[in-house]
Amino acid sequence: MSVVPLQPLKQSSSSNSRSLNPSQRWIISSWLDQFLILSTPLLAIPAVFALNSSLGVKAETISLIVTSFFALGHHLPGLIRAYGDRELYQRFHWRFILAPPLLFVAYVPLHHSHPDFIRLVIVFWATWHGLMQLYGFVRIYDAKVGSTSPVTAYWDWLVCLCGFVTAQMFCPARMSKLLGHWYSLGGPLIPPSAVHACRSIFLTITVAVLIGFAVNYILQLYRGVKPNPIKLLLLISGIGTWWFSVAYVENVILGAALFDICHDVQYLAIVWLYNCGRVRSNPRIGRFMSYLFRRGMVLVYLGLIAAYGAIGLLPTFVQDGTVSTILTGILGTSTILHYYYDGFIWKVREKSTQVSLGLDQGGAGGGIRKMAVGGSIHLLKWSPLIVAFGWLLATDLIVPSMAQTRKDELDKRYVQSLTRDAVLPASEEEINWLFAQFERVQNTAASVPGDQNAQLRAAIMLANFGRNDDAVDSLEKLLKLHPAFSNGYMTLGEINLYRGNLEKASDCFQAAISHATTESERSIGNLKLGEVYLNQKQFELAKVKFQEALKHNPELESSVDALRKMN
Repeated sequence: MSVVPLQPLKQSSSSNSRSLNPSQRWIISSWLDQFLILSTPLLAIPAVFALNSSLGVKAETISLIVTSFFALGHHLPGLIRAYGDRELYQRFHWRFILAPPLLFVAYVPLHHSHPDFIRLVIVFWATWHGLMQLYGFVRIYDAKVGSTSPVTAYWDWLVCLCGFVTAQMFCPARMSKLLGHWYSLGGPLIPPSAVHACRSIFLTITVAVLIGFAVNYILQLYRGVKPNPIKLLLLISGIGTWWFSVAYVENVILGAALFDICHDVQYLAIVWLYNCGRVRSNPRIGRFMSYLFRRGMVLVYLGLIAAYGAIGLLPTFVQDGTVSTILTGILGTSTILHYYYDGFIWKVREKSTQVSLGLDQGGAGGGIRKMAVGGSIHLLKWSPLIVAFGWLLATDLIVPSMAQTRKDELDKRYVQSLTRDAVLPASEEEINWLFAQFERVQNTAASVPGDQNAQLRAAIMLANFGRNDDAVDSLEKLLKLHPAFSNGYMTLGEINLYRGNLEKASDCFQAAISHATTESERSIGNLKLGEVYLNQKQFELAKVKFQEALKHNPELESSVDALRKMN
């Protein structure tokens, strides 16, 4: 949801504000607002952690369910309004007609050849989308009590902006991914000192904004219209959930799932309320909208959302590459359309929106206020993204680069796994890419020292480039800071195994198994420990470890057979 400062309402005098019934401060009602908007994190966070920790549901499984039935599903209400609201469709029909096919045609090739560009766009747009939805709710709550000061709206927006952006700077895993996307697109290396300085600058700006917000809030309490105190609870809840999900939860996909649940529940609630109000105030809105958004149809509404979200599960069951590509393109297009449409179909400054939300007490039935931004200005606004899309596609046609699939193969071989014998690729282009990737990985590790996986990748590449001593030193420092990092012990054990330090390798693999959090990690640890025992001629112990490895991962049978033949 996107908003701009509201126009002053007829109830905006301080005397009227003081005479408001406390129930008028809420969007729906006190208990429903608490359940669906303010206190959703208090329900979602324990539920997700209970599934992941107590019941053993994998983070990937939770993420798949949330991404499908929540993240993808909540795209549908916006699409229903875009194509079901007659007046809205008439105003923006060219956007609604042209945007889906154009985005699909651009998304499919870019996702294939430049996936990091798509990921980077979605990361920035999703962050903007999340903070603007929170800002929208904040302004609605203030509008309920007549607090429509542009200055207050400005401070509210700055708090949301700083709260969301600064959190990204303090999440090592997310910063590492952002740098990885940037470097994969050919972006120049950013000095680690610049990354550290940006973190301090963002934190300083955030503190200054919080002080400014507090000063303005106090001034509003003593002169003018008092702000709605509920918005403070919402800001704490919304920004707090974002920080918890981004900066506290180490598993990135689990953190994203946590925030998505809260974000999507709020979105579904406000869209239902808005569209019901829209149907009541405009009987000519459209048959489908009039049929769906009325009392008694909320289960149908949720059922349609669940059905649309189920499309997100289809790619996991599809084997055909072409069909999978089409489905991926549809899902990606749906995501970008959701962000794009929400940028202009929910403007709270418009009279019809205020009427549907119950903010304009005297203007029910008023016509739609036309937006000041024309088509040419709208196109100019999005021109940087369009130019970037076009530039990437054009360069692929004019100067073909190494295929993304080959880059992924090289990355998997040299960055994600150790090679016993470091042999460079045959192609000069691949060698150049590999050396550039080495610099990027080392630079990222120096820029984000708190990211365990970034340090692990840097150590693996050091070892693969023959710098085993540097790799061992790096891993030992990493494990001192993160003594429960199973993959760190695993990599250190492999380096010692390849160098013939069997006792040290055995200790590392045993530590990796004891700190493993998944059956896959335990299986690999038992496999490598069995290999150590084979080299030590302790065949019975090796047999036991191989059996333990195969118990939870039968696919390791070929690896076990290969090790037995070697010994």
